Amino acid sequence: VIYTGSYAVYGDQHGAWVDEETPIAPANRNGEILAETEQILLSANPVVPVCVLRLGGIYGPGRELVKIFRRAAGTTRPGNGNDAANWVHLDDIVGAIEFVRQQRLHGIYNLVGTVPTTAREVLELVCRQNHLLAVTWDASQTSTRPYNARVSNQKLRAAGYQFLHPEILETR
Repeated sequence: VIYTGSYAVYGDQHGAWVDEETPIAPANRNGEILAETEQILLSANPVVPVCVLRLGGIYGPGRELVKIFRRAAGTTRPGNGNDAANWVHLDDIVGAIEFVRQQRLHGIYNLVGTVPTTAREVLELVCRQNHLLAVTWDASQTSTRPYNARVSNQKLRAAGYQFLHPEILETR
């Protein structure tokens, strides 16, 4: 069984690095449901291997960043924009699922890009590349993002997976 969940199970780690051994701390009911689903699958049947892939935000064909962030252009957002942003390209999701299947991996693996970035950097990239008004940040307001963790994909890379798109900031 290969299950695609979300790094949302880590919750707000205040920008600290997390890996598959980090205790989870879901920030909302959605994260709690994802965590419960992982546990049910991992403990359901010891004979059936289960691999949980904790995905970052998905981008790629049909999920272009400009479509996701167009409404943010020209707005003021709370915080300073330095919250961690964890994204994974659709090609890497498909590639990693096939890799996990072929290698018969089991357990939990983070599936996010290799190079860390911030919400500010991603929004600047999207606005610049698409000639949109820049996003401004209001550091006097607290960020409303429930997930702020720098997610490591080292375990998946150590297993042998080679990312096709390790860095979102290279996206055109």
